[in-house]
Formats: sequence, C-alpha cells, structure tokens
Amino acid sequence: ARYCTQSSRIETLCSVFPASFRRERWYQQNEEIMLKCVDLSSAGGDRPMMQLKITALMSADLCKVLSVCLSDPDRRAALSPQRIVSIMEGQDPVLPFLSEEQNRHLQTAVRRLSRVGKHAKAKRVRVLVDAEYTYVNPALSLVTMAMMAQCNTDEPWIWNTYQCYLKDSYKNLTQDLRTADSLGRSFGVKLVRGAYMDKERKMAKEKGYSDPVQPDWAATNRSYQRSLDHLLERIARDGAKHNLIIASHNEESVLHAAQRMAELGIGGSSGAVCFGQLLGMCDHVSLTLGQAGYLVYKSIPYGSVDSVLPYLVRRAQENQSVLQGIRKERDLLRRELRRRLLRRS
Repeated sequence: ARYCTQSSRIETLCSVFPASFRRERWYQQNEEIMLKCVDLSSAGGDRPMMQLKITALMSADLCKVLSVCLSDPDRRAALSPQRIVSIMEGQDPVLPFLSEEQNRHLQTAVRRLSRVGKHAKAKRVRVLVDAEYTYVNPALSLVTMAMMAQCNTDEPWIWNTYQCYLKDSYKNLTQDLRTADSLGRSFGVKLVRGAYMDKERKMAKEKGYSDPVQPDWAATNRSYQRSLDHLLERIARDGAKHNLIIASHNEESVLHAAQRMAELGIGGSSGAVCFGQLLGMCDHVSLTLGQAGYLVYKSIPYGSVDSVLPYLVRRAQENQSVLQGIRKERDLLRRELRRRLLRRS
C-alpha cells in the first residue's frame, strides 16, 4: 500500500492584499519562500505535490481588473494563455487597456509565476494552483493556463482547481480542457467542493448580481460527481495526459470514485488519479485508501497560527462531511480503545 504525505502548502499572508502595486518586495519574498517550498516538496518521495496561491505572487487588485476585462469580448480576445506566455517570456509585454503601472506589475508577477512553475517542473514537483473568489478566478485560471502552456508539454506539472459549489464550475472545467487540447498540453485538475460559499452569497446580495453558488448541498454533490465522472472518463482514455486529485473528505464521493476507477480500468497506484485530504481530517478515509493501494496525499498547512487557523476553519466549514467524519473518527477511536483494553484484561 502507498500512503503519501508529501504534499506541502504555503500560507504567506495570502489573505492580505497590498494596497499598491509598489509592494514588489512583498511578492519577491513570497516567491523565495515558494521556491523553497518546491525544494522541500521534492525531497518528500514519489510524485510530490505542493499548492500555490497566485495572489501571493500577483496583486488581487490586478486579478480583479483582468477578470473584468475577460468579461468583455473585445478585451478577452487579447487575453489568451498564449499572450500571457509571451509576457512571461519578455515578448509583447503591454496590454493597451491596462495602465503603465498595471502592465509593469503584470510583467513581474507572471514572470515570478513562470519561474516557480519551471523550477517545480525541473524538480519534478506537481503544482496545484488554488482557486479563490469568483471576482478573481477568471484571471487566476488565465494565468494558470499560461503556466500549463509553458510547463505541461510532456505531462501535467501545473494543475488548476475547480470549485464544484459554483454553478459555472463544469462549464469552466470543460472549456479549459478544450483550451489545453487546442494547445496540445497535458491537463491536471484538483477537484474540490469549495470554501467561500457564505462570502460569495453575501457579496452577490450586496452588489445585486446573480448568486454564483449552487442552490443547495445536493446540487453541489451532483456538480462534483458530474465533473468527477467526466474527468475519469478522460483519464481512462489517456491517463498520461490527464491527471486528477480528488480533494474531498466526503466518503460517498471517494467510494464513487473508487468504483468508477475499477469499472474504467484505472489503476489505484498509477498516479493518474489520487486522493487528497487535510492532515488530521478524515484520516480514517486516507488510511483505508492507502491500505487498498490508492495514492493518497495529506495536505499540510504550515505557518503561524494566525495565518493557518482561518484556512483550517474554512476547510471544515466547506464540507458537511468533515464534521460527520470527526464524529466517525471519534467512534472508531473509542471502539479501538475498548478492543485493546478488553484484550489486555
């Protein structure tokens, strides 16, 4: 059985967005930490992974601006992954609808991300790029697809995250799959339910736009399973080109995935599909999967208590099954303790 715990996570004040594009030193320090995180992950064993938050290297304010531009058909045409790659590589650096300061920050930010992606590929570390709020996600996906265009020439080194609690998640997933196909690139996916439901609904109500979140828990589960099934079918056809981490604490989703993998002939230890949970959450699910021969990653948040605790709270809130899992783990521990005590007596 293979039970892997080498996934690393960096929380470098990611929730604190500088007010100005002039805080370049802050982003440079984050880049240095992320490069060290790559090195740390590469020493962890087989098929190491790490997670990356783009807004630690690129202003969230600029991501908002780019996301608005992507909603405009004329400007969207100028914002392709290929155009971002050209900026990463020092060509065609100016976007006419951005200010001089915004263009300058975009250039330095995407080059930072390019350096992290290339270093990760050289170290054979897979990078899982986090999704965030809907008002920045279009820009995050654009930059992530550009990183894929640069790095995923042979296999998936850069992976994107899809939040199935959002109504547009399946559409965005299939659209990005088509883009990767058109670029001739491999494609990696981290599939999650999502963590920002309350704030997304609050913002939609305050600003008067349509609620982007699925109407209820059942709809989120259907969305997750639909995307999961689509990806597993892709992987069954070409597991070298398409990879997936099922990042879920939901036992039903895990069982469904294992059943579909068996039906489609996808090996549990092949690396094309793996499972991921937070260290300390649903460890009984992780252990069972590892003992059955599946590849399992435990995500390890690290940093100061002030920076890590809010992240852990969001993870617990995002999935009702986490709390159910805690109760189940408690019952399993009681049962095992009772068994050991009775055996000793």
